[in-house]
Order: sequence, then structure tokens, then C-alpha cells
Amino acid sequence: MDQIGKINGLVALLGYLCIGVMAGRAVEESPSAAFRFAEADNKAVPDFQKHVIPLLGKLGCSSAKCHGSFQGQGDFRLSLFGFGFQKDHAALVAEASSEDGHRIRPELPAQSLILLKPTKQIKHRGGKIFEEDSWEYNLLHRWIETGAMGIEITKTDQTPQQNQPEFSKEGIQFFKDRIRPLLEHNCYECHGFNKRKGDLQLKSREDALLGGESGKAALVPGNAEKSLLIEAVRHTNPDLQMPPKRKLEEKEIADLEQWIAMGAPWPNASDLAPVQSGKKLAQLHYEPKEILFQSANDIAQIRVVAEWEDGEREDVTCLTRFRTNNDAVAAVNESGLAKSTGKGDTHIVALYDNGIAAIPVLRPFTDERLEIDVTGYSNPIDQFVVSKLVKLGITPSTQCTDTEFLRRLSIDLTGTLPSPDEVLSFVGDDSADKRTRKINELLERPSYAAWWANKLCDFTGCNPTSISSLLEVAREDGYIKATRWYDWIYERIANNESYVDLVEGIMLANISSGGGEGMPYFWTRQSLEEPKDTAMSVAHSFLGIQLQCAECHKHPFDQWTQNDFVDFSSFFDTPMLKRGRKGRSSKGSATPERELSLLRSHTVKVGQSDPREPIMDWLRKEDNPWFARSFVNRVWAGYFNVGIVEPTDEFTPSNPPSNPELLNWLTQGFVASGYDMQWLHRQIVSSETYQRSWQPNQTNREDRRNYSRAIPRRIPAEVIYDAMKQATAAADQLEAVRTNLKRRGTGHLSMRMAGTHAMKVFGKPDRAINCDCERVNEPTLLQSIFLQNDPLVRMRLASSDWISEVGESETNDEADLIREAWLRSVNRPPSPTEVDRAKEHLASSKSTKEGMTDLLWALMNTKEFILNH
Repeated sequence: MDQIGKINGLVALLGYLCIGVMAGRAVEESPSAAFRFAEADNKAVPDFQKHVIPLLGKLGCSSAKCHGSFQGQGDFRLSLFGFGFQKDHAALVAEASSEDGHRIRPELPAQSLILLKPTKQIKHRGGKIFEEDSWEYNLLHRWIETGAMGIEITKTDQTPQQNQPEFSKEGIQFFKDRIRPLLEHNCYECHGFNKRKGDLQLKSREDALLGGESGKAALVPGNAEKSLLIEAVRHTNPDLQMPPKRKLEEKEIADLEQWIAMGAPWPNASDLAPVQSGKKLAQLHYEPKEILFQSANDIAQIRVVAEWEDGEREDVTCLTRFRTNNDAVAAVNESGLAKSTGKGDTHIVALYDNGIAAIPVLRPFTDERLEIDVTGYSNPIDQFVVSKLVKLGITPSTQCTDTEFLRRLSIDLTGTLPSPDEVLSFVGDDSADKRTRKINELLERPSYAAWWANKLCDFTGCNPTSISSLLEVAREDGYIKATRWYDWIYERIANNESYVDLVEGIMLANISSGGGEGMPYFWTRQSLEEPKDTAMSVAHSFLGIQLQCAECHKHPFDQWTQNDFVDFSSFFDTPMLKRGRKGRSSKGSATPERELSLLRSHTVKVGQSDPREPIMDWLRKEDNPWFARSFVNRVWAGYFNVGIVEPTDEFTPSNPPSNPELLNWLTQGFVASGYDMQWLHRQIVSSETYQRSWQPNQTNREDRRNYSRAIPRRIPAEVIYDAMKQATAAADQLEAVRTNLKRRGTGHLSMRMAGTHAMKVFGKPDRAINCDCERVNEPTLLQSIFLQNDPLVRMRLASSDWISEVGESETNDEADLIREAWLRSVNRPPSPTEVDRAKEHLASSKSTKEGMTDLLWALMNTKEFILNH
């Protein structure tokens, strides 16, 4: 036997016994599979879901590079990452297409292909996976010789679609086994999912019956000769040959003909998802709860125990897949042995069945133990942040200067640079509470509501193109509706209405022609063509969750399955919503009542009433796992450029928060405040964490995710546009430029600027996809070239009323002009050295106007102007 396997098995058994003794209780926990199947003559019976499927996943058999790929390998296909239990069992027990034999041979287990190939007793393109005397081999061998049983199936109460014919079980199975793979491999590239070549889609029976632009039905159930699909695949008509790249095999064409003769059976959408398993994983337990390394190459063994709903517990470390979120901090091998590779913090993620555990890993940046009394901080944010910094041996940076604070706060809170007079007034104020007063003042400005309305438009997908048409260019009505959308959100932020009420106005908006007080355009976007599109948009906008992968398969690093996706999509697959989107009355025939799961967090019954109501009720629940947390996290990221959960729209157990206590406290406080957005903004920007300097010290130079200092970040695209206008505006027009939201990039112009060259260069999102990553705030070389040479920048300087004013004046004081240029652009007075250099340049210029143009151009090309620091 494999000696490493024996050692791992003994260690696992010893661990579970020791833990039981230490806990002072009787342990009802099965030892690991590596221990139980260490010997070939064992009597244990493997479970398909608990042992076989996780083992195939860990060995890589169900990965995208192997049998989990769309095409499979060697005519053997498993569900991607292994969560389609029925499909995988059927594939394993099916007769192999090769001449090598059967995949499973219960009468002669050792002659089964799933043992011969991975041990490379016969040719295997995947190479040798395990040894013949290993516990992995013994587990699979024992499963085969005990009957190669599958899983228990829990039948769900699925209501058939209206007007959907009832088909035989044999017909549905024929579709699943023969027809659906054929359509996926040969037709869906042009006619599947969101593809509609020739106005034909084949993603549902109804679509196929409608046919395409020819007007003839692709399918005529019961009559293959009249079905356009059969004519196309036979290639008898030179003008209609599908698929165009090759003619189907005769057996494939015969299958299609047989299927149509059977009446073209096609399962409901809900039937296409994997059937629910009878076994439910309740929780993954893991040890240690946190790994704190002290030096390079330190190691720690992770142990994982699965607890099922029936109370059964088992050590599954050997069947668990492990990965690290940052291999520069920690590495982990397939046995769960973690190793320190660098300083900092990350998580090691353990994955088994549908369970995900994230184990924090930390290694201090310094060897010295910090002595910081966290109770001395009045703001709880600072207590949570500094508590973690102490663990990491990081000393936070000192407080930022007044000018740095004012510029940073003005940009983050209002999307606006402070005016020269505002800077001078703030610097000259000696009162102790001036920062608090400035925060409160900015929260009352219209520019605060404008900037954060712009951000909420990002999250909710306010896209003029999508509102008006499916064309790449928006029509005028799209811009008008997008502006109304923006104004609707702006008004509620300006009035400090609660976030939950704002969301309710969108979620429950009347989408019929009757209108209403809510914001219906979220629902009437052309991009929400299908219920699944709506489901993904709602999950992204209000939960910070990405569901795209679950449409086709269980994601390896996320908890969502196809069943979760189907259930959540079904909320939006109702006649009421479909009629409403088309502008007709929402009244109609009764809808059968269905029981659906809200992402496994809550179960509700949906019938004739608006299906969005139970979703909104669920969002309002204080224990909702994502609603308040996702918004809090996005607001935090707006101030620090990195979320406590990052990326901000990937709330998944494999992507845990960098500071869970901080996120929990902020979320609880936000909910307790009545979802008061101003409370959240005020709490964050009042903290010492937000007001720290960007300048690093010896301990925090490498820290990027624990908020020990301010990280300089690129100013958002819309703010850059407004900042250039502000820097060049005439003295008597400066305030109007700052406050006229109709002409601000963070205001109404935001709707029309998306897609322009300047906005693309600086990363403004088109709001066309469900991803926060669509906005890009990273600096690039193209941005530097734009600021140096783009005609828009040259035009802004050439038409600057302020430069024209100073150029025409005969009483200019050079020092005053230089100071004004610095105050307008980088929002601080210049240093004596900077004044001297500027004077030297002005003296060499042909005119004051030319010299000031050069000076302002140079300032707008500095890092200090383009970065928020």
C-alpha cells in the first residue's frame, strides 16, 4: 500500500480520537476514507455522494480539462466539478464506447475501466492518477463490488408549465441522453442561449415550434418530414444545410427523426436542473480555526469534518479539495498541509460536496509585538481594524494633513474637488471639530446625492442603450429614461430616504403601462430578455452575488447549484411580469402556486400575487445574509478602493471578508439605523482608519488590504472630467461649474458620456454587464497620454476663461497666480520650492497666458492631480 496514504489515515484517526478526548464527550464520527480503505480487504461500503463523487473531483476527473469539459473526454462526460449526481452515475455505469471494456464491471471490479485507466494498466490520456494499492483504488474497487449504487433521490413537487404536453419518462430520458447533447454540441453556437441566428432559437420546445425568419416550424411533432430541422440536417437542400461545417452522422439524424416521431418530448426548464439529492450537508467543521504563522516554512495541518443533516459526522480531509487565495502568503497541498510562504494574511479554502470553509492564515510583517490599546479608539471601526493590525505586527500610519483630508473627502463623498476658497478656509480653521463639521456639511450638498446616485446607477444597471433597444447605440428615449432613473435615485438620496425603501421602490415598481411612484425601468430593460437574465441582475444589484456560472453547472469555488439558479430564476418567470414588461395589464389567468427557494436562505410560496413581493420581504429581513452586507461593502470600497469582501460582488464562502468582525458591525449598525445611508457614510469617514496618511512606515509598506494607511488611487472618470472643468473655469463661474449638476459628469451628463473615448480611457462602465468589475479605476499609460495630448485637454486649456482673465489683467501678482493654480488643481498651497520653479518658468514664457497655460497643463499631468490620496 501507499505509505503516505497509511500515514495520512493514521494521523486522521489519531486526530479524531484526541479531539474527542479533549472535548470530554463520546465521538460519533467516522474516520477518514483514507484510513477505512487503506487495506484492500476492508468491509466498508462507500457512498456515491459522500465518497465517490468527491474523490473523482479531487483527482481532477470532473475538471474542465478532463471529463468535466463540455465535450467530455473519450466519449465519457461527467458534470463539471461533480454535482450532477444522477448524470454522473448514469455516465459511470453506461457501456463505454471504446473496445477496452466497461467502465463499471461489478462481477469483475478490477477489470472496470475507471480502475484500469487511472492506474494506467491500459492507455489513459490523463496519465497515471493513483496506484493499484492506494486507498483511492480500494475505495472505488469496493464501491463497484458492492453494486456501484447511486444516490437516493428526493422528488420535488414541480408544477408543469401551462399548455405543456405531458411526455413519457422514456421520451424525456431520450431527450436528455441523445437530443440535448446533440443540440448543445452542434446547434447552440448559433441558436442557443442568447443566440438567434436566422431568428431561430432552440433553447426551448416553444422556440423550436415557432421556427425562424422563414416562417416554417423547425419542429412538427410527430412528423419528421415536415420539420424544417430534419430538412436542414439531411443537407438535401443546398440553401439549407445545418450545421454548416459538417453533416451529422446518420445515427444522429436517425435520433432526431425518432425524437420528433415521439412527439418531440422536451422537459420543463426545472427538469433540466439536477434532481435534488436525499443527502444534505449541514456544515463543514475545520481545525484550526485560524493559522498564525511566525516564520517562513512554518507548517500547519488542516482537518475537515463533514456534518450531515441526519447528524452523521465524518473526517473528509482526504476527500477535500484545498486551495489558497494568495500563494505569496501561504501554500497548501492536496492533503491539507499549509505552509507559510510570505508575510501578510489570506485564506485557505477547503471544498467538499457543497460545503466551503475558509481558514484565515496570518503571518506578522515584523517580529516585534505591538502594544496598542484598541479600546482607546472611540470609533468601533478603528478598534476592529487595529485589532487585526496588531496580529499582523503593523503600525498604522499617522493622520493625514488637513488639505489631504479635505481633497480626499470631497472626492469620495461628493465627486467634486474643493474650491480654492474652501481649502484656505479649512486650513485656517483651528477648531478641533472642523473635520466633523465638514463631513456634515458635505452630506447636505446636492453633489453628495449626485455622486452616490451615479454609483447606485452603476450597481442597478442604468444603461440608456439597454433601456431603449438592443442596438449598440442608444436612442433619445433611452437617454430620457436613464435620466429619470438617475433623478429618481438622486431625489431619495438627497432626502436621506432609507436604502431599503429606495430598493423597494425599484423592486416593486409598477411595470405596466399604468406607471406608478416606483422606478420601473430596472425591469423593462431590453437586456432582461429572459427570467434568468432578471435573476442574475437582481442578485448582482441587491445581493452582491454572481449567479452566472450556476446556470450551467455547480461552480467549484461557490455554493450555488443549478437547482438554486432554476429556483431563483423561476420567481421572474411569471405571466404577470412578462405582460408588464410588454406594457399590458398585469391581470390575467391564475398562476399555479409554487414553492421556491430564495438561494437556500428562505422558502416562499408564489402564486397569483406579485412574485417580487416575497423577494422584497426577504430583503427586508434583518438576518438576510447579503442585502445590507453587500451595500455596506460597496460603500466601504468607495472610500478605500478595496472592499472588505473583494471583489465587491463576489459574496461567496470561498471569498471571505478580510475583516469579518468589521463587516458584521457595520452591517448591524446600518440595519439598526434604519438603513440610513448618511449614518454609514458618516461612520466611515469619521474614523481614523479613513483619515490616515498615504505615507507608509516600516511596517505597513506592503499592506494593501488591512487599511493601515491610505492607498493612492485613480480618480474616477466622471470626477476627472469635472475636475478639469473646475480647474480651468473663470473665477466668477467656478461655483456654478461645481454646482450645476445638469452639466456635471457625476450628474446628468453621466448618462450621455458612457461609451465616449474619454470615459472609456478612464474606466467608466457602460452598465451593460452584471459585474462591479466593469468600472476600472486602475491607472494606465493611455490615461497619461490622454492628459498630455488629447484634443479635449488642449481644448479645455485653450478655452479656459480663468487663463484668459489672468492673461488680460495688468495687475497680476505671480505668487497669487501660482497659488491659485495649485489650489484649483491639487487643492493645496504650493511649497516655496514649487513657487520658485513656477516663477522661473513664467519669467521665461512669452506671456503670462502662455506661462499659466503651461503651468496648469503640467499640474493636471501630475500624479497628485490624477490620484486621490
